[in-house]
Amino acid sequence: MGDWTARAEVLADTSELGYEAAAIVGRCRATGLDSRSFRAVISATLVLGAHPMAAGGDPWGKDRDLVCAILDLLDEVAAKWDAHTKLCTAAANQRALARTRAVNADADDVKAHWRAIAVDCTTALDILGELRPRLQHAARRLSSAPYQLGSTYAAVYALIAQGRVMPHDGRWITGEETTP
Repeated sequence: MGDWTARAEVLADTSELGYEAAAIVGRCRATGLDSRSFRAVISATLVLGAHPMAAGGDPWGKDRDLVCAILDLLDEVAAKWDAHTKLCTAAANQRALARTRAVNADADDVKAHWRAIAVDCTTALDILGELRPRLQHAARRLSSAPYQLGSTYAAVYALIAQGRVMPHDGRWITGEETTP
């Protein structure tokens, strides 16, 4: 494995981001949130390579803490996207240079050296090509998560905005019928 392939494989590893997303999901579950309100984070967790139900955690103390965690994760995905774009550009440029030098080289060993670099860059670009849609999906889903959370709990937010309060933890509102 060449240097370009190794760099692409390291960048393509999204498991750390996936574990962070799974931790957010675990805390949402511990808080007792309706799973539909954070399904975007569940989807991002899966595409980033982690199981969304694998993590637990403490309940979220405030909704803004949850939204901040989602936005922080989105920033990390954006940073990986930026690194992805830079590495794609560099690998494509290096591949073009290597192909040119291989064609213009006189000695067979020099041609072989430049061809090996071109192949290494092509392999790296293939790996990075598989990373692109995963990052795009995760970014789209995480971007929609705060809206999804807000729309699920819009009535509660409206109640609180009117100066009214919910019962402790809102746990008595279950949506289930009670039997006498």
